[in-house]
Amino acid sequence: MGTYMNYNNMTKDDFDRILYARIKEENLESIVNIPGVYEIVSKHFGSDRLRNEEITQSIVKIPGVYEIVSKHFNNDILEMWEYEQYIKVKDIVEKIGLWNPEFQRTSVLLKLLNELIEVLYGTLDLKLDKYVNLRALPVREFFKDVVDKYSDYPIWTCDFEGSCLVGAEKFEIEPVDSILQRFEDDE
Repeated sequence: MGTYMNYNNMTKDDFDRILYARIKEENLESIVNIPGVYEIVSKHFGSDRLRNEEITQSIVKIPGVYEIVSKHFNNDILEMWEYEQYIKVKDIVEKIGLWNPEFQRTSVLLKLLNELIEVLYGTLDLKLDKYVNLRALPVREFFKDVVDKYSDYPIWTCDFEGSCLVGAEKFEIEPVDSILQRFEDDE
């Protein structure tokens, strides 16, 4: 994919969820044939024959097998998790694109942007402007002149209540009245 992935942000729950989903795609024989698994499984079952009724998840719970199986499927798990992160980004970007300042609060947009930034910067090491053009965010028509006039501030958008999304490094919500007062005092 060409980007750096920060796999440190993958939780053990994420890893296990993907691992067990991946294991469900396998049959018992393919799991037991992973180098090192058969030896552990045969010791665990002793002289009992491994029954085909055993589910693959129960085999992985045998001490020592989880480590071997998770290493075996590690690349598949990482690829699936990376794919999930891109799907998450796409979903959030789509919701941002649907945000409407005529009837939705800026706090909704701020929450979406923070979620997107967390995935982009924390996991995918990508920049926000690759996915969201802040200058293209919709603005309530009533406040469009203010946003355009003070675009150096940076003020990105205002909602129906006059709550504006502002900030360069970190986004915040500021009332349009405060912005206008600050600039009127400077004039």
